[in-house]
Amino acid sequence: MKAIGAKNLFILALFLTEALLIGLLGATSGILIGIGGAHLLSGIAPYQTSGPGGGFGGGGGPPAHVNPIFIPSDLLYVWVLSLLLSLAGIIPAWKAYVFLD
Repeated sequence: MKAIGAKNLFILALFLTEALLIGLLGATSGILIGIGGAHLLSGIAPYQTSGPGGGFGGGGGPPAHVNPIFIPSDLLYVWVLSLLLSLAGIIPAWKAYVFLD
């Protein structure tokens, strides 16, 4: 980048923007895929197999449906944490800004 005339501040902005964009897309898609996967797995829960006398091993029964529970504050916490962890890109950005003269 320096060879084609990029300024240090531009390189810093480029690294930080890339880290933030990757974190934003990764955190958002991770939460959406997690929610979708939980609903998918709850739909294919195994059937109960209680037999006579309350034991296992026969008969079959109604599906053991489990509803996934998502607490919005926890989802927000995980999303923000993922975004902050992606900002570890500040380390190479700072090196590019400070040490490239």
